[in-house]
Formats: sequence, C-alpha cells, structure tokens
Amino acid sequence: MLAAALVALVVGLALGAAAYQAVFSGGQTVQPELQGLQDKCSVGYGLLDNIKERGVIKVGTSADWPPYEYVDPQGGYAGIDIELAKKIADGLGVQLEIVDMKFAALFQAVQSGKVDIVIADVAMKPERLEAVDFTIPYRCETGKAIIVKAEDASGYTGFDWLAGKKVGVQSATVEEELANKYFGDKAEIVTYDRVYPEMTIALKTGKIDAMVAAPDVARLIVTAEEGLVIVDQIPYFGCSTVVVPHCAFELKNEVSSIIWDLIQSGELQKIIDQEMEKWLQQG
Repeated sequence: MLAAALVALVVGLALGAAAYQAVFSGGQTVQPELQGLQDKCSVGYGLLDNIKERGVIKVGTSADWPPYEYVDPQGGYAGIDIELAKKIADGLGVQLEIVDMKFAALFQAVQSGKVDIVIADVAMKPERLEAVDFTIPYRCETGKAIIVKAEDASGYTGFDWLAGKKVGVQSATVEEELANKYFGDKAEIVTYDRVYPEMTIALKTGKIDAMVAAPDVARLIVTAEEGLVIVDQIPYFGCSTVVVPHCAFELKNEVSSIIWDLIQSGELQKIIDQEMEKWLQQG
C-alpha cells in the first residue's frame, strides 16, 4: 500500500510543479483566479533549495506527547518523532532545529514559514489538505484510549459512564474530534494545550474525570503515573505523516523517500521500539 502511495506521490509532484511553473512562466500577467495559487505556494515552492542553502531545517513539534515527542530529564527533545526528524535532517544533509509550540499552532507555523515541516504525530485528514500537505505516512494506529483514575475504573460501564463528567483532550486533535463525536452530547469536553503533564495532572487532581489519548501514549502515561488506568477505547483507524507546506514539491518527495527507506530497512520500527522502551524506563 505504501509503495502505491509513493508512486502516486511522485506523479502528483511532477504535475503540481509543472502547474505552478506555468503560472509564473513567460512574464505574463497573472489571472485573478491564479493569484490565490501564488499566495498558497509562496512559502513552499523552492523550499528544499532554501533549506539546503541555509543548512538548517526547522521542524515544528509539540513536545508533550511521549513517546513521540517530549522533553527528557536533561531538558532536551526526545522521542520517536524527534529521532525521525534527525534522520530527515541527515538525509537532506543539513542541521536540525526543533521549534516547540502548542499543537494547535503548528499548522499556521508551517503555512507562514515559521517552520519548514511539522513532525508531531499528525494524523492524515482530507480536511487538513486545505491548509497543508502531507508526505507518505510513517505509522498507523487503531483506536484512541480512554484513561481514568484507578479508583473509578471498577465503576466504568462504557461511554454512558461519561455522562455529566468532564473529559480532557488535546486541542485541535483527532482525539478532540472523536470525543465530541462519540460522547460530546453527554459529557463536557475540556481542551488542553498539552497532554503531559498538564492534562494528566488535571485528571489526577480531579479537575477532569477522564482523558483521551493515542494508545501508545496512553500506555506510557499509565505506566509512568501511578493511579491511572486505561478502561476503554474509541473506534478509530488513522495514519501519521510529516506535514509540509503547499507546493513544497521537491521537499515532500525527498522526505517521503527518506521515510520509505526507513520503513523498508526496518530502521523506523527499531526507532519506535527503542524510544518506547526508553520512555518506559524513565517512567
């Protein structure tokens, strides 16, 4: 499936680049309906050359989502996505600069050029294509975990148990959408900028009654934080990808090729396994 996606990606890149070049060719006056294309592509077009010229790739992330991205005890950035970012920088032959911010700010950051790409366990969703573009996926998951305090676990009877309760989710995420879809009509959905430690502390101190997180993240949180347990999951299937700006044709192709090589060699799975184990040991 990934092989077919990569072939389609390369074809799409060629067509997209040709279309964009046609807009600017010949010194002709740009038609009004094409002005929007110019504006949309102003950051992404030629971005790979710009990155290589400056010798640095700026990667946006939200370092609150272990084991994918977090701040380690030494104050450095760590996690699966950080290691992936390092591999991408190495593959491009440039230095890596991590730019940490709230998850909800990441899409605007890549649109405006504040960062070149985003690696933050971002789910591929058709509606997000209005704002940004995606490389091929680097991981997929099923379900989203519901976490509660251990003392409440025995009374949990399913989504109906959440009626009248407060459920924490990270703002602007798939978790927020799914919580609203499945029990937003019966529970109060409370958004947080960061899952760990902000939302986790809110659950432990009783400010919220439950929280929703990706299954790997949830498993590590309940391992690290005594008194929290996973009681259920929300149905879901989705894949995570690297976010690039519109019209960053060459950059998208290069990053996708690096991801593909990491998948095929088994190196990406090794990174995932090692980083999960590292987080568990820290917990």
